[in-house]
Amino acid sequence: MIDSSASLAFFEVEEEEWRNIFPNEISKLTINTKNFQQLPNVLKSIQYKRGVLAYEDWDVLVPEVYLSEIEKFAEKVSSNKEPKVYLCIFKLDDILSPNVKILKTSFYILSTEDGLVLLFHEINTNISFQSQYSFEDWVIFHPNRIKPIYRPELWLRDKQNTSMYRDKVAVKNAIYGNVVIYNIPELISQPPLFRYPKEDEISIPTEQWKSVPEKLKALEELRKNQLITDEEYNRKKTELLKEF
Repeated sequence: MIDSSASLAFFEVEEEEWRNIFPNEISKLTINTKNFQQLPNVLKSIQYKRGVLAYEDWDVLVPEVYLSEIEKFAEKVSSNKEPKVYLCIFKLDDILSPNVKILKTSFYILSTEDGLVLLFHEINTNISFQSQYSFEDWVIFHPNRIKPIYRPELWLRDKQNTSMYRDKVAVKNAIYGNVVIYNIPELISQPPLFRYPKEDEISIPTEQWKSVPEKLKALEELRKNQLITDEEYNRKKTELLKEF
């Protein structure tokens, strides 16, 4: 740990670790400290989905009170001669049970010559403790490979410089709803993605179909790869069977 407060902590991440757990294309980037000072502005533009059911229920991800601390950290590390990747963890106390429940967010920060990559590991994850928690309790972190989130958790309000990451190599599950790219041309999706698509925006491939069975087979593939829900699958299946 290199910096902390009561509700915020920063850690250096070993190169071997981040190159092993980041998506392949991102793990090959050359890092430097040039763009760390853009971090507060990028975070200001990120909102998260508050409601489980209401798609348009969004709020700022990082509270304003934390941005000043993040800005100080960014200024500090931007002057380092040896570039590093960092992990930021912050918490919000549960209003009803402030001593035993928190919402925890953790994300990696990678700076390059052109911009930034933010890779979210946790986004306002509910955590409960059996008794009043300590600083050591909530900053515990278990690194795992960054995998795509297949649901709308984040919404990017900066339409000029940011996009969610799309794996150009992957045929399926290519959109990472938890990885934000800022101003890195080779990683910015075309067209840019500002949130993970809604279910009704995910369409079945538009190539010419020979038969309804082929459509059903493709529909099953979409469900297997979690690109559509069971409800969406059943509705589309019913529509296709009516064509038969």
